[in-house]
Amino acid sequence: MRHPILATAILALFVASAAGAQTLTGEAARKSPQADAFLAYEHSLIGGGLKAAIPYMTPEKLADLKGMAEMFGEAGFNEFLARMRGGAQGEARRKQIMSVAIDDDHAMLEARDDPNTITEQHLDRTREGWKVGMRP
Repeated sequence: MRHPILATAILALFVASAAGAQTLTGEAARKSPQADAFLAYEHSLIGGGLKAAIPYMTPEKLADLKGMAEMFGEAGFNEFLARMRGGAQGEARRKQIMSVAIDDDHAMLEARDDPNTITEQHLDRTREGWKVGMRP
């Protein structure tokens, strides 16, 4: 009798953990809160630099970008921003969003930059809403 109870408990745990995961595609992904956070982050970073993007990223992502800026220097970081400016922005960028995989308080958004390049952006749910974060 012990094994059916254990099997039922394991099955219940599996179902409960799977219930928090979902993947949005197409219009649902493009209109999601995660997409809005991603686009706000990119818009503020491109338009105003690192300080302007702070409200749209986690402290871990901020530390990562600061580290990148220190490693590559101001010229290298500005080149990174120039490459971002050269890509699609606003609604054109929203149209590139293919999917958002959500698992409780973490999400991964995928956007097709061009036929051979896909951006994967991790996001975390915070008290203030969704923010761009780091890979868990």
